[in-house]
Amino acid sequence: MENSEYVPARVFIEESSTNFPLTQRILKKLSSVPQEVISNPQALIEKIREGQDAIGEGKKYLLLTRQKGEFIKRCPCSPGHVSCRYFIINLDLNCPLDCSYCILQSYLSNPLVTIQVNLEDLWPQLDRFLAKHRGGTVRVGTGELGDSLALDHLTENSKDLLAFFKEKDKVLFELKTKTTNIRNLLDAEPSENVVISWSLNSTQAAADEEHGAPPVGDRIEAARSIVQRGFSVGFHFDPLIRHPGWEEGYGEVVRRMLDRVPVSRIRWISLGSLRFPPALKPIIRARFPRTKMIYEELVPGKDGKLRYFRPLRLELYERLMDYIREGGGERIPLYLCMESPEIWRELKKKKRGKESFKSLLSPLG
Repeated sequence: MENSEYVPARVFIEESSTNFPLTQRILKKLSSVPQEVISNPQALIEKIREGQDAIGEGKKYLLLTRQKGEFIKRCPCSPGHVSCRYFIINLDLNCPLDCSYCILQSYLSNPLVTIQVNLEDLWPQLDRFLAKHRGGTVRVGTGELGDSLALDHLTENSKDLLAFFKEKDKVLFELKTKTTNIRNLLDAEPSENVVISWSLNSTQAAADEEHGAPPVGDRIEAARSIVQRGFSVGFHFDPLIRHPGWEEGYGEVVRRMLDRVPVSRIRWISLGSLRFPPALKPIIRARFPRTKMIYEELVPGKDGKLRYFRPLRLELYERLMDYIREGGGERIPLYLCMESPEIWRELKKKKRGKESFKSLLSPLG
């Protein structure tokens, strides 16, 4: 299992962020990398954006700055779709991985890999957030605007987050990744309310579209190591991508996942099909001219995002659900990510009467 750790070509430090402990921790780890203190990050951002491939160029550089507002936000579920009732902690912006379908390519105006270093402001925000949501179990995690672990060898944020959430009542905390960057987690004390999750895909889709990410098999082995350490894990098959041989490809990955990771330690699996805003299509075409996924049968959904036709999405979900059931994972809670109520109802209807799916297709509270 290989782990290629991100090292930037240069580190830029916002002048007002130089004295934070996290800044000093990162700079010490990157002492051999050129470092430059700047007063105006926006000027640097604009300069990078003028380049031919600002997104690719921005991944070469690390920016250390401050979060000037709230770290915690509700997961932005698409209008008219079933919400997963999830909350996101935004610590890192952008990702050193370069997945062709990544919505951040059109969503963020800042192309640099960015770490927000003022963790001292996060903890009181989390205390207020948890006090406000004491009525029931709340799910919170990182990984919306950047991979949860891709920069963990530099930040060690996982250690601080696990220490905060350990044994907290009525909260499930999740770290979600495509990497095998688990060294800090293997040294941490596991807790039942902490879940480490991996995004998986078919081997072919991962090779074609998830550039810079470890092979799917390595991610599964990382999950196995985390389970052996005592953590629970989750898996996210999102986005599911149709391609020649997709049925066999996803079946093979599900079987390998359930063979290598004990079902009893898998807290949930989510499924989501390929979707992206129309504005992302020309960006994907320009940056990844060899991709074929944007030329599939995609139509605008209720939220305006391009998606597979409804029957094609249903076929993806049904087939993955069958693979999970056949592999012995019939009791693993399963939910759909950013899907319409109609798709949920159709899948429940099709699986009704199958005892092995009575615990599936239930949004987690």
